[in-house]
Order: sequence, then structure tokens, then C-alpha cells
Amino acid sequence: MFDKWLIWVLRLVVAILPFVATDATQLFADSSGGVRNTAGVLAWALWATSIFAVFVLLPMALTVLRTTSPTIATLLIFLAFTEATEVRNILGAALGVAMVLLAFNAGLGNMFVQASAYGDEKRFLLRPPVALIAPTVLASTILMSAIISAPMLFAAESFKAAAVATLIAAISVWFFPRRIHQLSRRWFVLVPAGFVVHDETLLGTNLMIRKHDLMSINFAARDTQSADLTALTWGVPLDLAFKEPLDVSLSPLSARHLKALNAIHAKSILIAPSRPGAVLRAISDAPNSRFVRDK
Repeated sequence: MFDKWLIWVLRLVVAILPFVATDATQLFADSSGGVRNTAGVLAWALWATSIFAVFVLLPMALTVLRTTSPTIATLLIFLAFTEATEVRNILGAALGVAMVLLAFNAGLGNMFVQASAYGDEKRFLLRPPVALIAPTVLASTILMSAIISAPMLFAAESFKAAAVATLIAAISVWFFPRRIHQLSRRWFVLVPAGFVVHDETLLGTNLMIRKHDLMSINFAARDTQSADLTALTWGVPLDLAFKEPLDVSLSPLSARHLKALNAIHAKSILIAPSRPGAVLRAISDAPNSRFVRDK
């Protein structure tokens, strides 16, 4: 229920941004009309993309929101420091920060991925491996910077720089979005017949676990010997133990992490949902569940 309130808070924050925050074109007050107009169009396009994302609950919308919100927040914070100190500037920067914090909230992330679930599926986002955070941030920064810079440079009649920015933007649009979006497509899924680890980043193929093959699921102990399918991330992972070893297909990243080839035979594994407690509650609350969460 709390998450349902949060999504409406996020929608409200995004919806009022253009009417509360400082006009982004003020950064180009001394520039030509073409530059100011281009900046205004880009600012409105960025806002429209974000407002569309917060009202369309899909994994792709989550990726779009988590790509655009840091750009908007950075712009609003920059405005707050470069323009005269006014309540409007400070409020705009605060709303930008709030937008980022809400966009990366684990509960809201689960709402976005659950909205596209089939039937009785319950999907839970997995935390990203720490090793992928810096490359993803860098890719998002290059992507958004190139997309914004190219038209601005054309408007400023810096045609050589604009051509370079356009080339970088084209390469970025071709190469980065699918890789960034993979982080929004990493789920632990509860289905009537069992469980699925849907993770193109760390698994060669989805890991399907039949309900009667799972012996236990709980928070991982510090000294666990389970195969680590989190590739190192923050928080306490979940430890899934099986009655019989299962074949787990690995991606190159997880194979390097586990010092294995392209597959392992595992009696137990570690996964890292963004909200592990919610996963345990969902499992124990399921009809005819034989798993009881710790009190």
C-alpha cells in the first residue's frame, strides 16, 4: 500500500516540475534565440518523456525514468548554484533530488516490473552487481549528454562539434540502451509451479526451479557456501537450497566471478532481490506454502 502512495508522490513531483522549477533556458539568456528555443524544446521533451514513464508502469519505462531523472536533477541543481539564490531555484533542485530518490526506490521498481507480469506471476527486481554500476552510469551519461549536445551545438552553429556529437549520439543510441535496460529485466519470479531467476546479465538461460525441488529459502548466513549468483552486490542475499543439484547456465560475467566455465552444478545459490523481505513474505503468504519466514 505504501508503494502505491509513493508512485503518486513521484507522479506529482514530475508533473509540477516545469511549473515550479526555474526555466532551463535561463542558462542561455545571453545566447541566440535559436539556442534558447532549442534548449526549451529539449527541456520540455525531457519532461514529457519522464511524465510518460511515470504513468506507464513497464520495465522499459523504469529504464527511461532512471536514465532521465539524474539528468533532470543535475540540471536543476546546476541552475540552483549558477542562478541567483531564490526559493524557486532551491525548490527545483529539491524536487529533482526527490525525483531521483523515488525513481531508484526498490519498492517502486518492483511496481514497474510487476505491471507487465503474466497471470499469477509475482516479479521482484534483483540488485545490480556492483561491477556494473559505474559502466551503467557512464553509459547513461554519455547517452544523455550526446543526445542533448548535438542539437544544441547545431543551434549554436558549431557544425563540426555538432557532427561529432551526432555521431557519438548515434553510436550511443545503438549500443547503450539495450545494455542499460538489462538491469530492469533482472527478476526473481514467483509462479504457481515454482520460481524463475530471470537474469540475462548473470545467467546464460533463465533458471527454473520447481516448487517441490526447493528445500529452503531464507536470508543467507555470513559463512554460506552457496554459489553466488549476485556477482557481489550490497544488502543481504537470499539463500536457495535444493533437494538435488541443479544445472545453472552462466553468463561470461558470472563465470568469471565464480571462476567456472559456462555452467555449474549447484546444490544451493544466492540471489539478491532489491527487497528480500518482500520475497519471503510473498512466498510464505502464498496458498499452501510450506515455507515459513523467520519471525
